[in-house]
Amino acid sequence: MQTRNEKKPAPTTKTRQKKRGKRGKKWYLLLASCLFLCLLIVGVGFALSQMDKTLQVVTEDPYKLPEQPVVTVPYEEKKAISFVIVGVDTRKNIGMLNTDVLVVAVANPVTQKLTMVSLPRDTRVEIPGYPGYHKVNEVFALGENKRKEAELNKKPVTENGMTFLKKTLEHMLGIPIEHYVELDFEGFTAVIDNIGGVKVEVDRDLVYELPKAGVYRNLKKGTQVLNGEQALGFVRHRIDRRGEAYNSSDFDRNRRQQQVIRAVVDKVVSIDGISKLTTILDTMSKHIRTDLSPDQIKGLALDFASLSSDKMVSLDNGAVWKSPYSLWPQKNMRDVRETLKAEMVGSTLTAKKLSDAAIVELAQWEAPSKPRVAPQPATSTPKPEPAKPNPSQPVPQPTTPEPSPPTEEQTDMVEGTEQPFPVDQPPPDILAPSSPVVEFVDQGQGEG
Repeated sequence: MQTRNEKKPAPTTKTRQKKRGKRGKKWYLLLASCLFLCLLIVGVGFALSQMDKTLQVVTEDPYKLPEQPVVTVPYEEKKAISFVIVGVDTRKNIGMLNTDVLVVAVANPVTQKLTMVSLPRDTRVEIPGYPGYHKVNEVFALGENKRKEAELNKKPVTENGMTFLKKTLEHMLGIPIEHYVELDFEGFTAVIDNIGGVKVEVDRDLVYELPKAGVYRNLKKGTQVLNGEQALGFVRHRIDRRGEAYNSSDFDRNRRQQQVIRAVVDKVVSIDGISKLTTILDTMSKHIRTDLSPDQIKGLALDFASLSSDKMVSLDNGAVWKSPYSLWPQKNMRDVRETLKAEMVGSTLTAKKLSDAAIVELAQWEAPSKPRVAPQPATSTPKPEPAKPNPSQPVPQPTTPEPSPPTEEQTDMVEGTEQPFPVDQPPPDILAPSSPVVEFVDQGQGEG
């Protein structure tokens, strides 16, 4: 054994060649790594260049009010961001201003979590400064009508669909809704096709009609990869060709929406091709609009680069159907509010009082809050004597009065009773049973 003081033997020519060979291999690996890194940087630079072009387009906010100044909002690394994901149908001859998909989300870079809650489209809400109760999916349309009315009358535009929607959700959920991300359904299908489809568990057989009349699609129960058209049919399935018993509820749709969102996130994270990435970015630029700034989007992309479905928290709204609205149990509403507020640390809400219009336990006493004619106070004026019957005339027989059609006000829930559904509103996803009448039909998060 060689001691510390002993001199090492002089290296032979063979030993020098071995060391030189090892050193050469190290330099070769280092050089190859540098070349690979350079190629990677070039590729990423191209992708970032494409991203910059995309961000310039998607951040052109069509809902910015005319008097609102243009402000470039920087990204704050430790500050949570809230936004509402809005899915709209803009296809020709089919699309309406009603929003089919509404998801409120909070991205917290500190906890590295994306917390979401889906809103059933028939959820009852109050719009601040606007009379009556409304379904949440019509709020955007009402705001756009306000904008068009102001433009038509050449008055200043102070409201639009997105401002209406944001403040309505703020008063309902108790957090500021700072931003929006709007995606149309053509973009939804195109993105999923570009990433090669998404793998989801289809909960049951579905038979539905495409927007093109007479064209039907079938989805079989089980785990499968869905293309864009199939994924859209999966999340929007409502009326089934086989009959009412096979229809999907609003709550089924909410569950499927979040299921597909999770699948898309997992698939995008796993994408390993610059060309595919740039194709997705190009698709996004055509179908997505947001009021997030380019700096905020880049910051979110870097902070949540490792986001996967296990870091996405879906909150349970527990919604139940009470014609003509979807209502949330008070406990679920409280839990949703507290969880979102906890993720939005440091943010302040301008609303002084939250709206409880969507809470099922409070609906009975909230509904009669509309102005009604006050009862007249009793007076000392003597009541007129009833007329005595004339024996020469036949006594009229009492008849049962014909029921009069319900007025618009009577279509609301009054004192906890179910009223007929107004014909001028879209029908609900869940059909109330004809007999017996059930006060609350809990079909919230079930399998349909």
